[in-house]
Amino acid sequence: MIAIAAAALAGTACGDDSDGGLAAEQPELSGAAARGEQLAEDTGCTTCHSTDGAKKTGPTWRGVWGSEVELTDGRTVTADRAYAERSLREPGADVVEGSAPIMPELELEEDEIDDLVAYVEALGDAP
Repeated sequence: MIAIAAAALAGTACGDDSDGGLAAEQPELSGAAARGEQLAEDTGCTTCHSTDGAKKTGPTWRGVWGSEVELTDGRTVTADRAYAERSLREPGADVVEGSAPIMPELELEEDEIDDLVAYVEALGDAP
């Protein structure tokens, strides 16, 4: 997650509280997104990926949905369902510029991938 894997945007240092103004009230979640939130916490995703825009080792998930993401190989992709799913299945395939290729491969069921993607999507579109 998103390497959203996932995946998903140029964060650099753990613990940096700067959020570029993205830290806002977290959305109320239900269904798949709520399950995805719990799964992200249970599997340790939120250790590296913030959900409030703060910079961490991995890219933040807050406001990433629908944005253009620059990758380490120079390509640009849209942070959408296809990108998020690939980031979860193949964490090293599309590494975000400024992020290290350290996301572990997780053995996730299809419904778990769907839930994580729903969670990242629920965190909002790009500003």
